[in-house]
Amino acid sequence: MSGNRIYAFKGCDLRLDFERIGLYFGTLEKDGLRLSIEGSFIVGKLAKKNVLELKDDDAIRWLKGEDVEVDEVDGYWIVKWGRYFLGCGKVSKGILKNYVPKDRRIC
Repeated sequence: MSGNRIYAFKGCDLRLDFERIGLYFGTLEKDGLRLSIEGSFIVGKLAKKNVLELKDDDAIRWLKGEDVEVDEVDGYWIVKWGRYFLGCGKVSKGILKNYVPKDRRIC
């Protein structure tokens, strides 16, 4: 863990002189765990709760970086479209807040 960020890695005997190693898994927030896109891939296929499947139009909007209206309870949700995991968002008052980084959005 670095600050409130969590990294996942499999240990090995190779010694590297880096501050952080591994795959960025998510961020520990005051109100829960916000998974990264890669973290949602790792957890998503095993998750039984808090998986929100978007329809085509909403998935495109999500991938463009827009927030999406949903009918789910407040909290962090793994966002899925078909068989693809798109990341993690936070639902608050019926709005799914988008956390897709700008450099990973589509135009």
